[in-house]
Formats: sequence, structure tokens, C-alpha cells
Amino acid sequence: MARSVYFTQGTQSEQYLYEDIIVESISIYGQNFYYIPRVLVGKDEILGEDRLSQFKEAYGIEMYLESHDGFEGQGAFIQKFGLMMEQSATLTVARRKWEQLVGQHGKSILPNRPAEGDLLYFPLTGGLFEIKFVKHQDPFYQAGKLYVYRLQVELFQYSSEKIDTGTDVIDVFETLKSFDD
Repeated sequence: MARSVYFTQGTQSEQYLYEDIIVESISIYGQNFYYIPRVLVGKDEILGEDRLSQFKEAYGIEMYLESHDGFEGQGAFIQKFGLMMEQSATLTVARRKWEQLVGQHGKSILPNRPAEGDLLYFPLTGGLFEIKFVKHQDPFYQAGKLYVYRLQVELFQYSSEKIDTGTDVIDVFETLKSFDD
């Protein structure tokens, strides 16, 4: 089926309008978060993990909490290591805002988008969340462009990572959870 010649697939001015509306709606209905990029120190190339990760920077950014009932997940369940609390959520961040506030500094592992393994601090609840998946592509391009990232996050399981962002409310998390002096 051929495309109609009477409709454009998104002019640049339409794309700017859509993007402005999305950025404005996230700033109205969203929440303030801190984006904390992961710094790899000793990546294990076989398993693809880094137990010596560090978190040195924190950037304030607005995100929209898509989960209308708050944080979802399985809740409390018994695991082989004891009681496990799982909380997850889906957050939306405008691509333009992420680039302006975080991406321009080049501190993320993936320079053009949020990366799995980076952290988010939610000041309203005092929770620290790890990005598990970033939906950075969508099969439907509205007006020929993508405007948001959707981040699937879970409550962060601390395992002796170094957290020194310079923001006291985030850095205190390491002292509360660490057994090191």
C-alpha cells in the first residue's frame, strides 16, 4: 500500500511542537530524579559484569512515573537467601532533556542514551533504583521521530559499589549498606 501524497510524515516544525509538548507535560506531571551513571572499573569480559563499579556523578532530571499505582513488582517473596523485596517501575524521560542534562557530559557508558546498570535516585521516597532495560527504539515513529526513553527500573541491590556523587542524600546510601570502613 502506498503512502498518501496529501499527508507529510512529519515536518521539522511539527516534530519540534510534539517534542515541546512532551517535555512540558513531563515537567508538569513528572517527578524529580537524580541520574547516576555507572563507571566500570574492572569489567569481567566473560560474564559481562563489574563488581567494582563506581558512581561518581549525579544529575538532576525530570521523569514521568508511568506506573499509576506506584511501584509494582512481585512485592515480598521468599528466596533461597531469605525474604526478598522487589519493587519495579517504568519511567519516561524526554530524549532532549536527557541529552541536555546528562548526555552532554559524556559520563554514561553509552554516550547517546541511558544505559542499563546506571542508577536513579528518587528523592520523594528516598529509593535508589537500577535501570534494568531501556526501551530506546519503538516501531512507531510519531511524525518521523522518537521523543522519549522508557526505563524499566528495579530497587537497587547494593553489593559494595563505590558511591561518591557529592550529593549527601545519595552518598549516605553507601554508608548505610556497606560493611567496609
